Amino acid sequence: MPSTPLLIPAVLSLLLMTSPIAAASPRPQSWFNQQGYVTPAGNRIIACHGYGCSRRTAISVEGAWLGRARTALRAGQGSPEAERRALGEVIKAYTAYLAASFGGKPDDPGSPAQMSGVNGQMDCLDETANTTSLLMVLQEQGLLTHHVVEHPESRGFFLDGRYPHFTAVIAEKRTGTTWAVDPWEKAPGQRPEILPLDRWRQDS
Repeated sequence: MPSTPLLIPAVLSLLLMTSPIAAASPRPQSWFNQQGYVTPAGNRIIACHGYGCSRRTAISVEGAWLGRARTALRAGQGSPEAERRALGEVIKAYTAYLAASFGGKPDDPGSPAQMSGVNGQMDCLDETANTTSLLMVLQEQGLLTHHVVEHPESRGFFLDGRYPHFTAVIAEKRTGTTWAVDPWEKAPGQRPEILPLDRWRQDS
C-alpha cells in the first residue's frame, strides 16, 4: 500500500492490531471500529474508495447478484478448497460490480499514489474493508459452509523495508487455517489472491 498520505494512519492501525487488546477482539467488526468505517447492515454495504475510505458509496448486495453468488457458493460446498475457488469467482464479480457502482475510471491495481482521493480508486484499506464487508454479508446469509470471517490482518511496518499492507481474512472452520483474501493487485473483474495468511505475510 504505497500511497504516502496514509502512511501514518496505517502504522497506527498496525500497532492497534498487534496489541493485546486487539488480539482479544478478533471479530471483524472491531477492525471497522478501529478504522472508523461502517460495517454492513443486512445486504447494505458502505463501500470505500478514494484511499483510506475518504469516499463512501452505499451499495446493495441482493437480488439477481446475490442469487448468482448463492449458486456459486452452493456449488462449492463440497470442500474448503472448492469454497475458496467459489469465493474467488464471487469476489471477481463483486469488484466489477463495485467499479460499475462507483463510476468513472476503474480502479488501478496497487493504489498508485497519484490516484489518491480519486473517485473509484481503492488502496488496500478500501479493498480490505470492501472485501470483508462482502464476506460478512455472505456469512450472515449462511452461504459460507467451510469458513468464517476473521479480523483483517496486515504486513509490513517500514522498519522491515515494506510498506504496511492489509487484507481480508477467512479461517477454515475445521482446521483453523487462515487465508488472505486480497484483490488489491488485481483490476476489477479479476480473481483475487486467496492464499495461506502465513505465505501472504512473507510477500513484499
